[in-house]
Amino acid sequence: MIYNIQDKPPIGKLIAFALQMLLSVFVATALIAQICGVPMSGALVGAGAATLVYILVTKGKSPMFISNSGAFVAPVMLALAAGGYTAVAIGGLTTCIVYCLFGFIFSKVPVDNIYKVFPKALIGAVTVVIGINLMPFILTYVQINGEANMWGVSVALLTTFVIAIISHYAKGMWKILPFLVGIMVGYIYAVILTVTGIYPIIDFSIFEGMKLFHTPTFAFMLVEPINWSIVASIIFVYIAYTVSAMMECLSDHAALGNIIGVDLYRSPGLSRIFCAEGLANLASSTLGGLGACSYGEGVACVGFSKVASVWVTGLAAIFLALLGFLDPVQLFIASIPSCVFAGAAIVLYGFIACSGIKMLQTVDLNVQKNLIIVSSVLSLGISGLVVGGTAFSLSATALALVMGIILNAILKEKKQA
Repeated sequence: MIYNIQDKPPIGKLIAFALQMLLSVFVATALIAQICGVPMSGALVGAGAATLVYILVTKGKSPMFISNSGAFVAPVMLALAAGGYTAVAIGGLTTCIVYCLFGFIFSKVPVDNIYKVFPKALIGAVTVVIGINLMPFILTYVQINGEANMWGVSVALLTTFVIAIISHYAKGMWKILPFLVGIMVGYIYAVILTVTGIYPIIDFSIFEGMKLFHTPTFAFMLVEPINWSIVASIIFVYIAYTVSAMMECLSDHAALGNIIGVDLYRSPGLSRIFCAEGLANLASSTLGGLGACSYGEGVACVGFSKVASVWVTGLAAIFLALLGFLDPVQLFIASIPSCVFAGAAIVLYGFIACSGIKMLQTVDLNVQKNLIIVSSVLSLGISGLVVGGTAFSLSATALALVMGIILNAILKEKKQA
């Protein structure tokens, strides 16, 4: 790492690194808010607050970025339909309690015992699955007006090309800002295509009626009386999806720890990590109406830039929260077409998968137990198989992790013949 967790870069570099982190996580953060139909301003403030709460509870010992999570899209939409933002608030409190309960349990379990449940073979394979399962989103990002075309693809590929060139050939500070430079070059190309009339990619009409400041619409402002007969079902749904989100939390922190060379399961410890994510969820649901979880995009940005400073993560979170108040900045970033972010995602998501492959290189696949775990997790995780229904479901990634845990528990080590 060029900057480790507690290192504080000079102010100029700190701002540049934070902007790079912000751009890496923005598109997914905004997309989740759009899918759920919650106010964008509150969602951005809530996501920024979630990361700051996480940093505070973990005592600045982990640079993980926490933001609006796809793992909670289904329960949030169910809660909104059943009981509005009051139901969402109840769900957020439920998630917080479940996380903190597991955090208390982990505080009583030695870390070595945790690693017996989550060996490198399992975590490495799940990390590969996470990266691969994020890749289909690239097709969504590259679309313009609902469909992919050569111009959107050209913007994405140019962005990827610039990121690769900067990362490989640039020197000094530029070398660790590949995403910031790549996204800006991709945006300029999109502007040229738009203003010359070659292909209108950017909608500049979003700047009409722009104000300098505005008060965000927070979820707690929209709370209304609720039919209390639905509360039990809301709690059950959120408990189920929280368990699934915790699986991602474990995998993301293992992957980040492997990248930065710090055992995050030991410091800040799983107990603090779980309590931090629980309280982050409470902040996110109260302000933005959304569930929050660790972000693979943030993990990849740390690994690719080799900047693990928690100061960078914290400042990026502050910038994200400020977007909810500052119209010009929010609209400028919103004007960056998703096909530009697709170019960054090509590198980011691939990097997550590669970090899992790197972890698997330290695993002895001549041991049959390891081979079976890795094979099963990869097959299940990439298959897209989902178990459950509306009230409860395990994503393919979570299902793969559960299967890996079971296989690890029942199989004894045995060398292949």
